[in-house]
Amino acid sequence: MKRTGSRKTLTTANLAALGAERLAELLIDVAEGHAQIKRRLRLELAGEVGPGDLVAELAKRIDSVADSRARVHWRKHKEFVRELDMIRVLIAGRLTALDPALALPLMIGFIDLAEGVFTRTQDAKGEVEAVFQAAVADVAAIAPLAKSDPRVVADQLFDLLLSGRAGLSTRVLRNALPALNALAIATLRARVETAMASQRRVSATLKAAIQVLADAQGDVDGYIAQFTDSQAVLPPIGAQIARRLMAAGRLDEALAALDRATPGSFAQLVGTVLGRPSPPGPGALDWEEAYIDVLEARGQGDLAQDMRWAGFERGLSAERLRDYLKRLPDFDDVEAEDRALAHAEDFHDLHAALDFLVQWPAWDRAARLTLRRSGELDGDRPELLEPAARAIEGRHPLAATLLLRALILDTARYARTTRYKDAQRQLLEAASLAPAIADWSGHEDAEAFAARVAGFRRW
Repeated sequence: MKRTGSRKTLTTANLAALGAERLAELLIDVAEGHAQIKRRLRLELAGEVGPGDLVAELAKRIDSVADSRARVHWRKHKEFVRELDMIRVLIAGRLTALDPALALPLMIGFIDLAEGVFTRTQDAKGEVEAVFQAAVADVAAIAPLAKSDPRVVADQLFDLLLSGRAGLSTRVLRNALPALNALAIATLRARVETAMASQRRVSATLKAAIQVLADAQGDVDGYIAQFTDSQAVLPPIGAQIARRLMAAGRLDEALAALDRATPGSFAQLVGTVLGRPSPPGPGALDWEEAYIDVLEARGQGDLAQDMRWAGFERGLSAERLRDYLKRLPDFDDVEAEDRALAHAEDFHDLHAALDFLVQWPAWDRAARLTLRRSGELDGDRPELLEPAARAIEGRHPLAATLLLRALILDTARYARTTRYKDAQRQLLEAASLAPAIADWSGHEDAEAFAARVAGFRRW
């Protein structure tokens, strides 16, 4: 039986059934008094005429935004964001399909609006930022297709680097590289270096641009030279330097770069294996990964394996363990996996251990860990405890119940009102597991727990 009113629903198929002429009349009516709709229709018509006409119309809109100095009132903010995104979408979609060589310079010009636009808007929700971030990503899609004049694109990129919004311009440069030839890259680098030489305080954006261009030229030393000595000793930067030196076959220098970037106490990372410290904080995993790769490249596979195991033991890295196990001979990997899972089950951080065992997966061990250390569960971790309960509830209903109870008690005890509905659902789910539990092992049964929870407050 056909559903009543289905032909009245606003769908593409239903509107198409009205016919082109009727739709055109409706669009003319709707556009009256709506400047943005009129602009969109004119742009679509320009695209039908040809890419040159579409570029001309889009360029007018970009120039209009660039020339305006008035602040965007909050009532007009959403409309302004829609217009910006309309321009971006037409460049990335319609114009790129018609002529990517014209689309790339126009998109770079659109991104050049960012600095001025942000001074005129209060972008509390990040909507304007999202438009320009999407435009940067669009450059990566357009650049390989574009047969634009590399000199023109390089000129635009140079201007963007000098005056564009920090954080966007270097990414635009990286994404636009496929549209530049070797000469354009070399010329652009020379211009950036000249600009840097004239600055009393060198722009971080220009230094980052030199690194992008040096990478494009395969100039490892040019890349490294942009870091100060104090930056080169930071673990993530040491890892970046080492990877480039390794790719160039300069393995001893890569190892030295990592050693320089090793902070703090070395024994934590690999104990007495290598006699080098563990890099704590941000960048530690990048540093460690780079070190392992350099050791492998130097033919020091045994040391790399020791480092993988030490990395797993320290933080329960599943990636480190998998890399370690796949390099072991048959049967040795089974014994090593058992040893690793036993280590995880006894790990000092209950929640890290539970997450690892659920994800590995080793659900029997996860359930055993939960039963043994249920009193330590943090009920303010729904992103961890609820999926863990789902994973083990089939074979381990009591352990799953304890995970759900930790969430419920935390919600009730601390009156986390935004999670009341979740807690009610979790209470029902825990109750549904009760018939499968023959032995509560000293824990409250379902009725006693429900009564205790009810005593906190009315949900």
